[in-house]
Amino acid sequence: QVRIPGEYFLSNVSLKTPLRDGSLTINELVITIELYESLFKGVLSGNLLMRDTTNLLSSYPICGYETLMLSFHCDNGLEKSDFDLTFRVYSVKNVIDGANDGKTYTLEFISPEYISNMEMIVDKSFTNMTSSSIAEKIWGESLGLMGKSLKIEESRGLMSIVSPFWHPIKAMDWLASRSLSSDRMGANYVFFETLDGFNFVSIESLVSNINDEEVTSYIYGPKDISLEGFPNLTDPTVISSVQIDSSFDLIQNLSLGMYSSNLISHDIIKRTVKRYNFDYKKTFDSYEHLEDWSFLHDDVESFKEVYDSKRFLVPQHYQLFGDDVVGNSSLRERVLQLRVSQLQQINTYKMTIKIAGDITTRAGDVVYIHYPSKGGVDREDRLMSGKYLVLNVKNSLEMTRHETVLEVAKDSYFREIPSKGV
Repeated sequence: QVRIPGEYFLSNVSLKTPLRDGSLTINELVITIELYESLFKGVLSGNLLMRDTTNLLSSYPICGYETLMLSFHCDNGLEKSDFDLTFRVYSVKNVIDGANDGKTYTLEFISPEYISNMEMIVDKSFTNMTSSSIAEKIWGESLGLMGKSLKIEESRGLMSIVSPFWHPIKAMDWLASRSLSSDRMGANYVFFETLDGFNFVSIESLVSNINDEEVTSYIYGPKDISLEGFPNLTDPTVISSVQIDSSFDLIQNLSLGMYSSNLISHDIIKRTVKRYNFDYKKTFDSYEHLEDWSFLHDDVESFKEVYDSKRFLVPQHYQLFGDDVVGNSSLRERVLQLRVSQLQQINTYKMTIKIAGDITTRAGDVVYIHYPSKGGVDREDRLMSGKYLVLNVKNSLEMTRHETVLEVAKDSYFREIPSKGV
């Protein structure tokens, strides 16, 4: 049977509470379910809009103890997927009491790991360990006990730290902000959850070693548009709408230190000062990017080596973690400038696209967007076309429709910036 992309079947939506035996099926009450994945927000979340004609809000009741269980089947035309998901309901919003047709309201839900995270603390020391090893240990002793997997990219550099009564997710985020990849040069680790599990990886690992034939491609415009002379990675999916969220912002890029920065490391005990300069253009080829061309043109000197545009001060303390020389650092002075620049690069060109439902696309995936040129000799827009990293995914499931919204970003151009004679 031929299926329409975006088709799905919602087999079960139910609530379970310790106040009652069994579970309560609410399939017929559901209006819309929205599921969210984000590269920068840690865990899965979502909301469920429902029409309640039996006053479950008070009679069940729905009061904060509930577990939400979702089972559905999706078919994007190429791949079929079955999902059985469990969330914790943490809030009821937008209650509208209709006189004759009951109440409508929104249940907001989140991964159960987040609620458990709020009930745990990490209050121990870690000596001479890499950040990835510390993350793995924290995970195994806390949220990992709940059964979900964690994909970890090995980091380099030993550190000794004491977690000051942080919740596990805060500790994982802090470790990500101090991590350097063991086999790459970057410092853009993130901790996040998708429908496939949790991840503690660098953005560089997400955008490197990409097999072009496996990259999903999208096109904004007629599906039969000619793309001769440009990479047509797969049969492209049509984008129904595009919103350009941001392009370049020179003031923001300069003030945050994306192009250049100076870091001063001051050791109050040894009374020493060290200075480190970072330059985006000089180091561009040292790190993994989505494409080969930087945001700065080779022949223009503007915004290069402008170290005074942003200054960082990192206090140091000799033997801060004891008299062991190895691991006697939080790695802040080695990570800060590079991480700030790399995260701002991926925050420069962003767009939001809407497509027919596709549950297979994940936060952290790389996609290719064919953005036709509105003029000139090029078939594709030189600045807007190319590979993008998926930052956020919203899957909207209604009774007869499945729609996916992707927020995507790029950290480089797929072709060189046009110059004289081009």
